[in-house]
Amino acid sequence: MENPGAPLGRSLFILILVAITIMVAVLLNIPLPSVGGMNGTLTGTVTIGPLCPVEPCSVSPEQLDAVYAARTVTIRSPAGDLLAEQHPDPSSGYTFSLRPGVYRVDIVPGGMHANPDLPRAVTIRPGITTRVNISVDTGIR
Repeated sequence: MENPGAPLGRSLFILILVAITIMVAVLLNIPLPSVGGMNGTLTGTVTIGPLCPVEPCSVSPEQLDAVYAARTVTIRSPAGDLLAEQHPDPSSGYTFSLRPGVYRVDIVPGGMHANPDLPRAVTIRPGITTRVNISVDTGIR
C-alpha cells in the first residue's frame, strides 16, 4: 500500500528543486563586485612604421621618441568621454590601470592606415591583464 503523503512529498521536493535552480540562475547573472576595488590592467605594444621610404632605415633614438610622442593612446567611456591618455613608449608600449568596466581604446592620430580594429571596445576585469596591441601604418613608401 502506498503512503498517502508520498505525492505531496514528491511535489514539495520538485518545488524546492525548481526554486533552487532559479536562485542559482539568478545569482550567476548578477555581476560580482570588484574584489576590494581591485583594478584590471590594459596594456599593449605600439608599432609605428614604416619610418623611411627606403631600406635600410636609420632613425635616431630621438627621432623614434618623437614619432611615438606625436601619438596618444586614449581611453574613453562607451559614451565617448576621455578618461585617460598616454604617449606610448617605443619599447614598452603603454599600460593603464583601470576599474572594471567597458572602455574604448584608440590611438590619435592614427596614420594613413591605422589599425582597422580601432577604436576598440575592451572589457576590463578585476585583477586581469587585457592586451591590445596597436599597429600604425604611416603610409611612407
